[in-house]
Amino acid sequence: MSTLNKSALAIAVVTALSSSTVTAATYNQYNFENKPPLQSQYPDFKNKQARKSTHNVVTWLVKLHTPSIAEQSLTGINVKNATSSIQQAQQSVETAIASTSPTLQVVAKTSKLSNAIIVNGEEAEVNKLLHNPLVHSVLPVFDYKLNVADSADYIKATPLVSTGEVTGEGVRVAVLDTGIDYTHQAFGGPGTVEAYEAAASNPADTPAWPQGLVLGGYDFINNDPDPIDAGTNHGTHVSHSVTGIAPNVELFVYSVCAETCPGLAQLLALESAMDPNGDGDISDRVDVVNMSLGGDFGDNRAGAVQELIDKAVMLGTNVVISAGNDGPTPFIVGGPSTTDNALSVGAMEHSVIKGQHILASLMGETTEAGAASFNPEGFEEFEFSSDTTPLAFVETEKNERGDATSIACDPFADEVDFTGKAVLVDRGACNFTQKVLNAQAKGAKLVMIANNVEGGGPTEPGGSAPGIEIPTIGLSYSQGKALKQQLLAGNNVAYNVNATIILKEGMIASFTSRGPSISGRLKPEITAPGVSIMTAHPGLGDGLTPASGTSFSGPITAGAMSMLKEALPNRNGFELKATLMNAANLDVTMEPRSQNPNAALAPISFIGSGLVDVEKAANLPVAAWAEDTMQAALSFGLVSLSETSSITKKVVVKNFSNQEQTYTLAYEQRFADDAERGALSMAFPESITVPAGQTISFDVTATIDPTKLPEWTLTSANMAFLDATHDLTTLELDGALNFMSGDAKALHLVYHVLPKAAANAKVMPVVDDQGARHVLTNTGAATLEPFFAPTVAKDETGDSERLDIIGASVETTSVPTSVCDTGYMLFTTMVTNQPIIHTYQGGFMADFDLPAEGETSPDGTYDVTVQNGKQEWFGNFLSGSAISFTHGYGSGSGFITNINFASGNNFVTMSSCADAFGLTAEQIATGVEAKIRFRTEEETWMPIPSNSLDEAFANSFMIKAPAMEVATTEAEGLAMLVDDAGNEVTELAPGESANLTFSDNDFMILSSNGAVPVIVSPSEESAKAPIITADQSFSVEENTAVDTVIGQLEVEYASDFANPVSEFIVIASTSSAITVNSSGQVIVANSEQLDFDSGLESVELEVVATDTGGNVSEPAKIMVEVTNLMDEESEQPTPDPTPTPTPSKSSSGSLFWLLLAAPLALLRRRK
Repeated sequence: MSTLNKSALAIAVVTALSSSTVTAATYNQYNFENKPPLQSQYPDFKNKQARKSTHNVVTWLVKLHTPSIAEQSLTGINVKNATSSIQQAQQSVETAIASTSPTLQVVAKTSKLSNAIIVNGEEAEVNKLLHNPLVHSVLPVFDYKLNVADSADYIKATPLVSTGEVTGEGVRVAVLDTGIDYTHQAFGGPGTVEAYEAAASNPADTPAWPQGLVLGGYDFINNDPDPIDAGTNHGTHVSHSVTGIAPNVELFVYSVCAETCPGLAQLLALESAMDPNGDGDISDRVDVVNMSLGGDFGDNRAGAVQELIDKAVMLGTNVVISAGNDGPTPFIVGGPSTTDNALSVGAMEHSVIKGQHILASLMGETTEAGAASFNPEGFEEFEFSSDTTPLAFVETEKNERGDATSIACDPFADEVDFTGKAVLVDRGACNFTQKVLNAQAKGAKLVMIANNVEGGGPTEPGGSAPGIEIPTIGLSYSQGKALKQQLLAGNNVAYNVNATIILKEGMIASFTSRGPSISGRLKPEITAPGVSIMTAHPGLGDGLTPASGTSFSGPITAGAMSMLKEALPNRNGFELKATLMNAANLDVTMEPRSQNPNAALAPISFIGSGLVDVEKAANLPVAAWAEDTMQAALSFGLVSLSETSSITKKVVVKNFSNQEQTYTLAYEQRFADDAERGALSMAFPESITVPAGQTISFDVTATIDPTKLPEWTLTSANMAFLDATHDLTTLELDGALNFMSGDAKALHLVYHVLPKAAANAKVMPVVDDQGARHVLTNTGAATLEPFFAPTVAKDETGDSERLDIIGASVETTSVPTSVCDTGYMLFTTMVTNQPIIHTYQGGFMADFDLPAEGETSPDGTYDVTVQNGKQEWFGNFLSGSAISFTHGYGSGSGFITNINFASGNNFVTMSSCADAFGLTAEQIATGVEAKIRFRTEEETWMPIPSNSLDEAFANSFMIKAPAMEVATTEAEGLAMLVDDAGNEVTELAPGESANLTFSDNDFMILSSNGAVPVIVSPSEESAKAPIITADQSFSVEENTAVDTVIGQLEVEYASDFANPVSEFIVIASTSSAITVNSSGQVIVANSEQLDFDSGLESVELEVVATDTGGNVSEPAKIMVEVTNLMDEESEQPTPDPTPTPTPSKSSSGSLFWLLLAAPLALLRRRK
C-alpha cells in the first residue's frame, strides 16, 4: 500500500480532468526505436508468406520421476537395485506409449544421468505423456553445429609436462565430435596412410581397443562401434588439441556430428561416457568431457542435453564446451556452453604463429579486411590495386532483398574471363574454397568474398582445398554492396589491398563469441589459444594441418583440466573449474600490443576469467567461488535500477593446503571510464584468513548508483549489428576482486554486471488546493517517456520461475497502407515480472481463436499465432535480428514484421498487419471477436505449447479499428499525462510530476527506458476504500485556542489508483472539545471544555474517511492526550495547615519535608 501524508488537504475537491482528452498508444510510440517497416525493406515480406527454414523439434526426452543411477547412487542405493527400479518405470511408460500414443517412436532410453525415454513424434502427442504419473517432464532434444606445442607454452602447461610432474596420466577424457583417426601417429597409432585406409574401409567392425591413447568409443551418427574420422577431420583435430596439452590422457571418442550434431547422438554419448564399459556401474565414468559444438545465443537451460551436462558435473565430471565462433555480437555466446555447470571457453590468437593483417582501401575508405586461412604459401604478404588488377563482378542471381549477387558455387559461364583481375563474389551456399577455385579457373588473381548477411562485418574465409594458388580476402556486407553498385553501373572502382604479417599474441580471436549469455550469466568463463593450431589431420599418417576456432581452444582447455585432475585429485568438478578460473591471466587485449602498445583490454564478457594458466592453477592452494552459482565469478546479471541499490553475493574460499592462507582483498575495475563515472562501489572484508584444510565465506556487496550510468543504447534495432559490441562495452561494469599475497595477485574472482538506469512511474492520489486528482511522478533515474496500452489479460505474479507473464495487451492502430495493405496493424505486448535481456531468451506467443467464416464468435480452435522470431530463420540475415512472426497456428509459414523491444525492459511488443490474420479493412472497422492465449516457452520456436512457462488468457477481445482516426498517430483513449494547464506531457525527467487522467478501461503504462510497467484496472481499484492509518495519537495543552490545528490524520490507499480522499467524518467522540474537520485536521473545537483540572485527560474520536467515489473507510480510533498547564496563583488550592516539625538530629526529617512539598511545587503532569 502507498502512504499519503496530506499536510494541506484541500477542503474543496475539484472535478477530475476530462476523460475525453485521454489517448492510448500510437504506432510511433510502439515503434520507439524508429525502425523502418521490414515490409518496406523486403517487399516479399509484405505480400508473400515467409517460410521458416529451420527444422522443428521431432525428438524429445521424456524424463521419469524415478531417479537415475547417478541420483540413486548419491543416496547409497546400489547399482543393481537402482537399475531394477529404472527398468520397471521405463517399461511401464513404454507400455503406455504403445497403447495410447502409437504414433510416437521410442528411439532410445537413458538411465545413467537421467532416467528417460527418448521418443520421436509430434509435440502435441508427446505432451500427452505429461498426464502419466510416472512422467516428470518433457524436454526438447536440440541439434547443434560444429563450431599444439606452442599453445602448451602459452597456457603454461609445458613446464609441468616437461618435468613429468603432470601429463594427464590416468585421466579419462571423452571427446564428442566427428570421430578420430586413431591410426594417426599423434595418438600412438601406426602413423601410415595404409592403416587409416584399412580402418576407414570397414567402419562397422569393432576396433580392437585400445588403439594407442584411444581406449574406446562409438559412432552414434552411423550407429556402429567404430568412431573412425572418415570423410571429416574436425574430431581428429579436436582430440589432438587435448593430447597436445596432456599427452598421457586416456581417450574415449564418440561420433556425434556430421554436417550437424544431432541432440540424440549427444545424449547417447553422454550416457556412454558415464559408463564406458556398459556394465551399469558409473564408477568408471570419464573425468573430462569435451564438446566443440553448439549454437548461438545459448541459454542456461532449455534442452535435454543441457540437463545431462549439469548432472554430469554434479558427479565430478568436468564438461568443457566451446563458446562459439560467431563474433562480437552481444549475448551471442553459444549453447550448450551456457549451461550452468559447463566450462565455456573463448578463443585467443596464437602466441607464436604470425597472422595476416589486411588493410583494404575501397573507393577512398580504408578499413580492415578478413584474411582467408587457406591463402597459399607465398602470399603471406601481398599488395593488389585497381591500377594493376581491376575489379570484376558477374551477377549470377538475386538475393531475397532483390540485390545482385555472385554466389560462384558453380563454374562461371564459358564467356566469362577474369584474366589478370580481382573478382568480387558473395558468401553463401557452398564452401569459400569452391568460390575461389571457380574464380581462379577463369584467370582471377585475387578474390574478394563479401558477407551476404546484412550488417555483417568482413568475412574470414576458412576451410582447405588443394589447388588454390591465389589469395583471398573478406569484405563486409556494406562494402560488397557499395562495390557491386558501382561495378554494375559500369564505373571503375579504385581499390588497394595490402597484407602484412604481424604477431597477434595476447589478443582475442576476432571470431570468438561474446557474452554474457541471454540469461545474464557470465559466459564465456575462460579463454585459450584457438587460431592456427597445428593438429593431426586424418589420413595423413603423421601429418599436421592448422585449424582455428573455439573448437580448438575448448579441447586445449580440456587438456589443461585433465592435467589439473591429475595434479589435484582431491578437488571435485566444481572446485577444479574454480581453480582454473581463479588462476587465469586477465592480461588479454582487443588488438596486439605489437601493433598498439596501448591496446585496450578485452571486456570480461569476451574472456571470462582470462587466459588459462595451468601451471599457476596446479599450484594454487585455495579455490574461491560464488556460493549461489558455484561459479568462480561474481556474475550479477542484468539489473534494472531506478534508485541506488545493492546486490550481495556470498563468496566461498576453500583451503586445500596444510597451512593457513591469508589474503588482502581489493577490487579492480576493468576500464578507466567506468571508474571515472563512479557508478559502482564494492564492499568486502579488508583481508581474510582461511585455516588449513577449512572453508570460510564472506559477503561481497556491489552498490550501483544508476544516475551515474551511461544512457542505455541496446535495442532490437541495433543488437544484431557489430557496432552494438561497443555499446555493450560501454554499458557493462566488469573487473576483478583480487586476492593479494603481498604485492602479488594470488588469485581472482572476476565480476560482471549489466546495469540499466530505469525510470519509475509512481502514481499517488492527491487532494490539495488544485483539487482531487492522480499525480504520476518519475521517481527513477532515467527519463520516463510513458505511453498507454489496453490491458486485455492479467496473470498472477510469481507463478512462473522465469518469463513470468503478469499482463498482456493487444491494440489495433491505423497505419499507412505502405506499412500494411489493410491500413491496420495489431500490436501484441507481453509484460513479464522480470527484465528481459534479449527476445531470444524464450518464446513469447499469443494464440488467437477467431470466428469461422460466416460466424461472429470464436469457434474454440486456435487459428493464428503471433510470436517473437529470428530473422535468420528466413535467409541470410545477421544472427540476433529479432522479428515478429505471425503464422497459422502450428504452421511454419507466415508474415514477418518488426518487433519492438529494448534490452532490460519488462515487455516485448510484436507487430502484425491485419492481413496476416486474414482480416480485411472492413472486418476491422466492424470488429472481430477473438479469444487469446498468451504464453511463454523455453524456446523461440514452439508453434504449439510444450511445457509452457506461463500462460494468461483473454476470453473475449474485440479486434477493432480505433475510435479516433483523425491521423495515423491517434488512437482510442485510455490515459494521458497533463500539466496543471491541461497541456499533454510526453516525458518526465527524474523527480518531475504530471497529472494523470484516465478512463475506466483497464490499461498499462509502458516506457521504452526500463520502467517497470504499471498495470491498472481503474474500475476495480477505484472501488477500494481508503484506510485511515491505525493508532494515530496527538497531544494538546489544556485551554488551547479554538481552531488550533493539533495534527493531520494520515491515510493509506489500498491501490495507487484508488480515489483520493474527499472528506473525514467524526462518527463518535468522548468530548466535544476536540474534533476532526473535513480535510482531516485534528482541531480544538471548544477551549473552555479543554480543561485538565475538570478531569479531561484525553479525548477519543472515531473517524471515517470517504473518497471521491463514495467509498468509506473502516472506522479508526484517534486518541488526543490533554496535558495540564501550571495553574495561576488564583487557581492554586489552599493547603491544609502544616504542623511545625520537631527538631531532630536525623536527616530523615529534611527528606520528609521535601517529599511533602514536591506535589505543590509543580502541578504539571508529564506529557
